[in-house]
Order: sequence, then structure tokens, then C-alpha cells
Amino acid sequence: MTTKSIRTPIQPWFTLVVAGSLLITLFSNTLWWLASSAFCALLILNLQVIVFPTTADRYWLNRLGLGLVLALVVLANIKFLIISGLTWR
Repeated sequence: MTTKSIRTPIQPWFTLVVAGSLLITLFSNTLWWLASSAFCALLILNLQVIVFPTTADRYWLNRLGLGLVLALVVLANIKFLIISGLTWR
């Protein structure tokens, strides 16, 4: 059984926002940004399920968005742990 995929205008914008925050997180070393990025990455992961209702969809934007969100979650949390561990006194 196949399900009809729903396309909404917010999907490309959501993917652009995730890509932008991933780039900012990649190049930032500020502790307050990394802490907020690590927390917001988990919220963005929840928003991924709301914006793209099905993960079984093979639409390229769905796959790109999911990959970027997972990369943001992993990168933001690991980078926050490393930078905060280096600055701990």
C-alpha cells in the first residue's frame, strides 16, 4: 500500500533554516551558541516529524532534511561537550 505524500511550502524553508544553523554551529566556538544549538537541535528533530509527516517518503527534500537534522543533532551535541570540557576549570 502506498501513501500519498503531502508537499507543503514550509518544507524548503525548514531545510534552509536547518542548513544555516548547521553551518553556524560548524564554524562557531562560542559556548553560549553551542549550548543553545545543542538544545535547539533536539527541538528541531521533533519539528522534522511535524514538517515532514512520514519518514518512509522517498522525496529528496525529505531525505535531505532528515540527514541535515541528524547531522545537526550529532555535531551540535558533540561539539558542545568537547568545547565545554576544554573550557571547564
